[in-house]
Amino acid sequence: MQGSGRYGAGIAAVVCAAALSLCGCGGGNRLISNRDGLIESGTLELDSIPRAPEGGEYVIGHGDMLDILFPFNREFNQNEIPVRPDGRITIPLVGDVAAAGMTPSALDSVITARYANYLVDPSVDVIVKQFARQVIYVLGEVATPGGFPYERGMTLLSALALGRGPMPRSGSKGVLIIRKVGPAHVVGIQIDYGDVAGGKRFDLNVPLQAGDIVFVPKSAIGKTQDFVTVLHDLLSKPMDLYLKGWQVSNVQVMYDYYRRVGLF
Repeated sequence: MQGSGRYGAGIAAVVCAAALSLCGCGGGNRLISNRDGLIESGTLELDSIPRAPEGGEYVIGHGDMLDILFPFNREFNQNEIPVRPDGRITIPLVGDVAAAGMTPSALDSVITARYANYLVDPSVDVIVKQFARQVIYVLGEVATPGGFPYERGMTLLSALALGRGPMPRSGSKGVLIIRKVGPAHVVGIQIDYGDVAGGKRFDLNVPLQAGDIVFVPKSAIGKTQDFVTVLHDLLSKPMDLYLKGWQVSNVQVMYDYYRRVGLF
């Protein structure tokens, strides 16, 4: 979990760069990248938008169901443990353990270390028994902000339709897609909403990936600080709340999503 603060800082830097470019040109289509603290901003090339890699070890998220198995001490086995909205699970003897945002092997190591106080050379296997649905987030100046189930083929416009936005009061032409591409790489894909919604640029209806955040700012960034502050509040405050790898301080977003998909 030590990397979560770096994610928050990376996101804030991307948002700052996007805000400043919006403030300077009133919109436009740009790509803002933060890789290990190196921030770059340039013209958006649609055929080379960075994507999160497919595959790799699964990251545990809220709503997943876990089996915690002790091959040599089966009396300690725990089946179908839900990952709570606070990102934790509860297991005998050791109590609450943070699980969301970790891979099964990383959680395995944590639980093994905790049980070393009670068992001699404990062996632990963590198995994801049931996977929660993947999700995208639509935040900012939309009527129904929150998380929505991800489906293949989702685009910027379909996500905005789910969030019923942008709101009429939003004076911004720009919409920002925030994507975590790697452990230390966050990008902001800035799209001129007027161009894509007005039918001038159908190619700007960018395909989304699971975990993407679509953010609609309050204004055309005459209020740059508003743009930075709102997203910073949503993503950067350390609250031990993780949605598939994103650190989020607004617990209402989580509860709204799980209520919508029927888990609460």
